[in-house]
Amino acid sequence: MKKQKTKFVLAEASISDINKQLKINLFVIIVVISLLGLNALYFIEEKNIFSAVLIALMILLLFFMAKSRDILKLQAQQLDEQNKI
Repeated sequence: MKKQKTKFVLAEASISDINKQLKINLFVIIVVISLLGLNALYFIEEKNIFSAVLIALMILLLFFMAKSRDILKLQAQQLDEQNKI
């Protein structure tokens, strides 16, 4: 039998699961920022409209990833407070 991979559900996540997701989130943010920088340098050289669209999409992606990171941190704080009580 195949073992089904469980999905990450924030409401059912433990502190270790949330910390793992925060590390993954941080890694992806670093990768996107580095790609954004490289794309910005390419746009400065070539003045390509495609690069401008990619820059805008990456900035939007970074915004959503920052919001998801805030939500993960808030959930981790709530779980931390519940464990202290």
